[in-house]
Amino acid sequence: MNVRLQCDLEFLAGIYYEDQLQINRYSICMNLLTKTVDTANTNIAMDRVKTFVYGELENTVFINAANHERSELFHMMGVNVTMVPEAPVDQIIGMMLYYKLNAIMEGRMLITQLDLSSHLGDGVWYQHDDEDPIGPFAAEGWWHDNSLKHNTLVDTEAESNIVKVLPNAWVEYGLMWPGEHLETASAAGNTVVFGNFPKQ
Repeated sequence: MNVRLQCDLEFLAGIYYEDQLQINRYSICMNLLTKTVDTANTNIAMDRVKTFVYGELENTVFINAANHERSELFHMMGVNVTMVPEAPVDQIIGMMLYYKLNAIMEGRMLITQLDLSSHLGDGVWYQHDDEDPIGPFAAEGWWHDNSLKHNTLVDTEAESNIVKVLPNAWVEYGLMWPGEHLETASAAGNTVVFGNFPKQ
């Protein structure tokens, strides 16, 4: 039997908007529908949502992806950057969360409605559900990906002959689905070095 749930979350993040960096507090109210009778799957789906919100978005800086130069500058300074396809206003942040959180739950639970409000938005609530136009989120992007990814920035520190093997973050957090194979899991920090030795 499908069960209807409500979950409320809050997090603090920055926004880079109109050449200004401001701090904002976001409130989210989600209506969810379980899509499995297995409570382990339901619990993991909810834990994935909390891990993404509190582990990745807490203290991030939301920025328009078109402002790539500024995004890279923040990233080089060690700032946690989240790139969205338009100006990071509350409506866009809410739409991003609706698609991203549904993606990381991989059908085990479904967000039927997500409402978002923020301190800078004067307490106005923006509502999102599957009947809303998808708008800028129709394009392929990290918001449709089931990983923890939330930008398109690439670390350039590694040398050209070293390929970093990125672990599955859900393995690292212990949030794989029950019975899911771990063949693709790898230890954190592994690297593969390609030797380029001159011929004698």
